[in-house]
Amino acid sequence: MVVNVDAIVVVDMINVFVSGKMGSERYRDIPRNIKDIIVKLNKITFLVQDSHVPTDPEIKIWGPHAMDGSFEAETVPELKGMGIIIKKSTYDAFFGTDLENRLKEAGATNILFCGLVTDICIQNTVASAFFRGFNPIVVKECTDSVDDFTRDYSLSYMERIYGAKIISKTDIS
Repeated sequence: MVVNVDAIVVVDMINVFVSGKMGSERYRDIPRNIKDIIVKLNKITFLVQDSHVPTDPEIKIWGPHAMDGSFEAETVPELKGMGIIIKKSTYDAFFGTDLENRLKEAGATNILFCGLVTDICIQNTVASAFFRGFNPIVVKECTDSVDDFTRDYSLSYMERIYGAKIISKTDIS
């Protein structure tokens, strides 16, 4: 499958979700997969990262994590310096950020999304992209959830409901 990508949005590839208290062994290879794609495509890239304050709604559900200015909220070492940092305070990378404007300024329509977690921040961000008129693309090997069923259901949902193209990293040439 040939895909046309205008921009890359990497969501929550931060220390807390990869190697920290909310991390998982399942997530360890994702930064390398994302780095390979960023290098291969050489497109404008946004590294959107959780950066919370105590009053953010997510804190009520998940407890304190990725607090603004903390090591937890920093981009993982493998991806540092590989994109423009945008801080977010909700699951949706568009809500309360300037991501939409930056993508439009770049003339981007076809947006490749990757990062964590498939059924939370990726799915909510893809929904928001769809509602804003972007064409979402998600790379299977560049996102994950707590288990295969949850990840696969979320990918299928985004494909059915938001028309997201779900691709493999081998589809990118």
